[in-house]
Amino acid sequence: MKENRHDMNNNNVVNSKFSYLKYSDNSENQTMLFFLNPDSVCRSVRIICDINMKSQMIKECDSKYKKSGENKWIDKRKGKDYLIELMEGKWSCVISIEPEK
Repeated sequence: MKENRHDMNNNNVVNSKFSYLKYSDNSENQTMLFFLNPDSVCRSVRIICDINMKSQMIKECDSKYKKSGENKWIDKRKGKDYLIELMEGKWSCVISIEPEK
C-alpha cells in the first residue's frame, strides 16, 4: 500500500467475524477494505468512496479493466479473472473486487 497508494493510512480494526485490513485517505473521502481468508490471503477488496468521486472511479475502471456491463468490469491477472462492480448508494459508491467464481 505504501508504494501504490501513499495517500492511504492504515486503520487498526478488530472484528471477531471478519479478518480485514482497513485503509482510508486523509480527507476520509475513500476507504479501502481488504478481506482476508483464515491464512491472511486477500480474498476480496471493497473500495468505498464519496458519491462525488463516482465519475472519477468509473473513468479509472474504464481505463484499467475490460468493460463487461453497466458499472461492471473484468480484470485478468496471472490466469485468473476478477470481477469489479460499482454500486451506487445515496451518499457513497462502492467498488467490489473479487475472483470470478
